[in-house]
Amino acid sequence: MVDAANNTPATAAVAIIAISNGSPPGASNPVNALGAPVRQYLQKSLQNALQDQSITSIVLIGRPDGKGVFSAGADIKEFSGSNSDSGGVTTSEPGGIPTLNDLAHLIEGASKPIVAALTGACLGGGMELALAAQYRVANDTLKYGLPEVKIGLIPGAGGTQRLPRLCGVRHALDVIVRGRINGTVQEGLKFGLLDGVVSKEETVLECALRWATWASSLPPITLESRRLCCRTVPPDGEGIENKDMCAFALQSLPPKEKGGESAHACLESIQASFGLPSFDEGMETEKNLFNDLLYHSLQGRAYRHIFFAERSSSSSSSSRRKQAPGDQLGKGKGVIGVIGAGTMGRGIAIAFLRAGFGPVILVDVNPKGLKAGVQYIESTLQNEAKKGRLTKSKLNGILPLLESSTNLSKLAGCDLVVEAAFENLKVKREIFSKLNTIVQKREALILSNTSTLDVDAIASSLSPGRRPFCAGMHFFSPAHIMKLVEVVRGVDTSPETLSVIRAITKRIKKVPVVVGNCDGFVGNRMIHPYTTESTLLLVDYGGGKAGLGISDVDAAIGPKFFGMAVGPFVMSDIAGNDIGYNIRREKGIIRDPKTGEVGPNRKEIRYTELADDMVEKMGRVGQKARKGWYNYDPKVGKGRKPLPSSEMQSLIDKYSMNSSQGGKKLNYEEIVHRVLFPLVNEGFKILEEGIASDPSDIDIIYLYGYGWPAWRGGPMFWADNYVGLPKILGELEKFHHMHPGSEYFRPSKLLRECVGIGLGVQEYYNSGSVKTLKSE
Repeated sequence: MVDAANNTPATAAVAIIAISNGSPPGASNPVNALGAPVRQYLQKSLQNALQDQSITSIVLIGRPDGKGVFSAGADIKEFSGSNSDSGGVTTSEPGGIPTLNDLAHLIEGASKPIVAALTGACLGGGMELALAAQYRVANDTLKYGLPEVKIGLIPGAGGTQRLPRLCGVRHALDVIVRGRINGTVQEGLKFGLLDGVVSKEETVLECALRWATWASSLPPITLESRRLCCRTVPPDGEGIENKDMCAFALQSLPPKEKGGESAHACLESIQASFGLPSFDEGMETEKNLFNDLLYHSLQGRAYRHIFFAERSSSSSSSSRRKQAPGDQLGKGKGVIGVIGAGTMGRGIAIAFLRAGFGPVILVDVNPKGLKAGVQYIESTLQNEAKKGRLTKSKLNGILPLLESSTNLSKLAGCDLVVEAAFENLKVKREIFSKLNTIVQKREALILSNTSTLDVDAIASSLSPGRRPFCAGMHFFSPAHIMKLVEVVRGVDTSPETLSVIRAITKRIKKVPVVVGNCDGFVGNRMIHPYTTESTLLLVDYGGGKAGLGISDVDAAIGPKFFGMAVGPFVMSDIAGNDIGYNIRREKGIIRDPKTGEVGPNRKEIRYTELADDMVEKMGRVGQKARKGWYNYDPKVGKGRKPLPSSEMQSLIDKYSMNSSQGGKKLNYEEIVHRVLFPLVNEGFKILEEGIASDPSDIDIIYLYGYGWPAWRGGPMFWADNYVGLPKILGELEKFHHMHPGSEYFRPSKLLRECVGIGLGVQEYYNSGSVKTLKSE
């Protein structure tokens, strides 16, 4: 065996080339990303091995010991989206650096058999190199896939041409168009991706060496038949025409204009594999589609923006920090306490149980509520096991870890406590005051799931020595499903605590974003102008059949037009309209239902009592009451389908009757501007104040917390790239002139600054200009 890169004389006939050896000394590359140095190493190693007459075959492996991953694909950091950088996939680079396509062609055209030994992640460009090899073997750690569609691209190094030729169009559609990353050894054998798997007595390297030795003994003409470029796409095993399968797949794709550009390109490139006369023509089609998406697709840029933003928000701001006492929690170890067995507490407990933490102790002073919470948790986990999301053995291991009590003293030994009690500052401060003496570990994390309240006011109930270990951990409902967690930084919260909470959040398979402490933090603060203006639009333009209706606003903002998961009124009905009502009451804004006096803090703000009346006088609190902005029938759509309400229409007629613009429809674009521009403006103000540290953090919050369409990249990306900041500024100035009582229309200083110097807000932050603004 030989290290082919160094051209060491071979004492055996098989050269072993390990992808991991291509990373520069000291560089961290745990996933064997195929960056420029790795590609250069692979090219040199392959060329040396092919030229060495003593070598008869080659094994391509992830690491020399056969452990870890094969390769997770191209180094996505190389994708700049400029007109000269294809991430080393299709376009040649200066200095003779090979592309992934160059390597794939070198491997496929090799004069000696190459065996790819697959372990762990074999994704994207890594899988494309494996497809170019003449033979593929694996162990049971293999997870293969081609997920490029999820970052707005298609496989660009032959994946759309070789996979259909090897495994058929059916499997190619499944892997490529869906962007799967979980292909197994069993699937690989079934569909012909793999030639062999390791036996119980051998390692993956030994298996690959066995195959390589055998392949080298075959007649040279055998190599020709193993090259996928020489094959045609096989007919489907179930007798369905390949073109018909593609036509069927087309029906399930999102429209091109609503995030489907890359999925449609994947399908088109797969069709080229059997619809064009030659492999080379198919490769040319793939290359053109890949480059078009990379250089010209705004959707693709949005998807890649989200990819990087998520990784940035989840990473610690400092690569070097002292060992934090709670680091064991980031490894999934520790005793967890959850206070409150309601909707949020139940979901939080499930998230920690799934991740293997335990015991998880659920505490609620209400015995009936506690019992209901435990039953919900157990039934939810059991249903997940029935659906195959949990193995039976894991379920049996999880359920005993759930403990419950009506007494806070049960939490004495906890490493972490999440308070998810009623959203009332007095209640939360009382709980924290008790935890201060109950929790024995002085460095235990004591966190609040508050969605709007002052984290510092809550933390003030703790002794000064505990406050560095206190923060907000704001889950989104339902907490066991929604991926987002806002990690709220208090004035005393230590950097180590924030790092540990980030690690915990990732451990429970959620996305953490660190935010500052203010009313509503980031997500709910920005949602206020969004929901407020949506309601005021009904008062300004509603009334009768001709006027703007509830469903018109939801249609403009929801999937039908803009692309949010749901519109503002459906969202409010799902969350509960009483939540917003209670917040307005706490803020002293609503009219006192007993005295009839207007709240002391309403002042001169533009306001309507429409949403107050529907809750206070009509009990229309949302889906849970089967009536909110819409009606809900348990016999229709399982009680979740919004149905028009004549009662609500009458209420809108009442409040809009004196509007000079009542009875007028706005088009969808006008609604989007009125509702989303103030939301974006609030995002600028949040950045101004340092509540969010980067525009991309806001984008992640809205993607995972509020159903923002990924192909639009998040509110701040959308503002920069889809709309343009000058237009937003101009419209906000117009709206503020029309409605001076709506402070959310007043343009932020940061927005004016960006427009004045001609930079988008993300570019402004990337350039370092934000430091200048904050110093001023």
